[in-house]
Amino acid sequence: MSHFFWQLKFIRKKIKLYFFYFLNKILMCSFPKRKTIFEPSKIKTILIARNDKIGDMVVTTALIKNLAQAGYDVYVSSQQSSLDILKNNPNVRATFSYNDYSLKDLFKTIQKIRKHHFDLVIDTRPFYSFEMRKIIFCAFTNSTHLMGFNKSNVKSYNISIPYYNNNAHITNQLNKIYEYMNIKNYDENYDLYTLDNNKKNVDNFILENNIDKFVIINPFGGARKRELSQWQMEYIVSLMKKNKPDHKIVFIGEPNKLKNVKLDLGLIFQSNTILDVVALIKKAEYVITVDTSIVHIIAAFNKPCLTIYSESNLFEQTDDFNLIMRKKWKDYYRQTCNNLVDNSYLKKNNLLVEIPYCYDQIWSPNNPSAKQIVFYKTFLAKVDNDEFSRCISPYLE
Repeated sequence: MSHFFWQLKFIRKKIKLYFFYFLNKILMCSFPKRKTIFEPSKIKTILIARNDKIGDMVVTTALIKNLAQAGYDVYVSSQQSSLDILKNNPNVRATFSYNDYSLKDLFKTIQKIRKHHFDLVIDTRPFYSFEMRKIIFCAFTNSTHLMGFNKSNVKSYNISIPYYNNNAHITNQLNKIYEYMNIKNYDENYDLYTLDNNKKNVDNFILENNIDKFVIINPFGGARKRELSQWQMEYIVSLMKKNKPDHKIVFIGEPNKLKNVKLDLGLIFQSNTILDVVALIKKAEYVITVDTSIVHIIAAFNKPCLTIYSESNLFEQTDDFNLIMRKKWKDYYRQTCNNLVDNSYLKKNNLLVEIPYCYDQIWSPNNPSAKQIVFYKTFLAKVDNDEFSRCISPYLE
């Protein structure tokens, strides 16, 4: 696309974004305002508004545990798939399913949560993430206090925690909450539980396949860009068979994706729930996985593993004009959204914040037994075969 047409496109996008900004600013004026002075000693019930994916929930289990051990009654809202990881967790009083696929679904979710009065709602969404529907949910919860990150312009949040650290793990953001809750000593280890039925399913799988030692391979991510190609899967399997001949290879993943794994590559573990996978990981000798929730489940047990990440090529220095303009637009969009919700803090402190493109540090394995490889390609499957083998082989030999 030529420079001239890109400039026209940029202007058109800016106009659309201006209306988006203006409408959301008006919408925020309708949000209920919370002015009650925050006193941690008066807090009894807390709702953790996670409202996203399984990996995010795994990372949040340490916060849930520490708040419960500090004497608070802890409740959690999130997508139903994420709530499954909390089954049998003794630190959670109850859970609420979150759904914002449509405005109708969002309003139903808000109506359901407003029947409960929580002393405090904690919006744990990452500092770099902007999703107005999730902000609306938190704003309209029937709570005395609302805590979140970088929301100085949203008056429903009477506690806005400033946080803009691109180089630290996401748990560093969550740990800021303890300062406001006056919790001095806390455990940063993730906290996962399984049911007897999950253990039984795994034991039956191991017995039926005559397994002694085994390695897990998870080639599938939450997005297609994070998935291994067929060649990459076969290459990893060839290395494992060569270097760990006494270990069986077990593939995990969503059932519809596991159909794409050739039967001669290894065993297929058909899980009924995510907790079956948790129980299987606890018994594995080693795990190889792409960037997905499995990375964080492994970290809960400090299992040795190799994690394979792909990052957007927008991060790299480039002479490609289209990539340069895409990066420019992404920067502009994120800064505009950030100013919408946190301009009071940014203006007061004269800050121009760089929002991250790469998440290999923010969402790293956080596991001393893990090794991490990062490929700067938008699609992991498109990494050159020679480059892939050159980077992977030293870790698996």
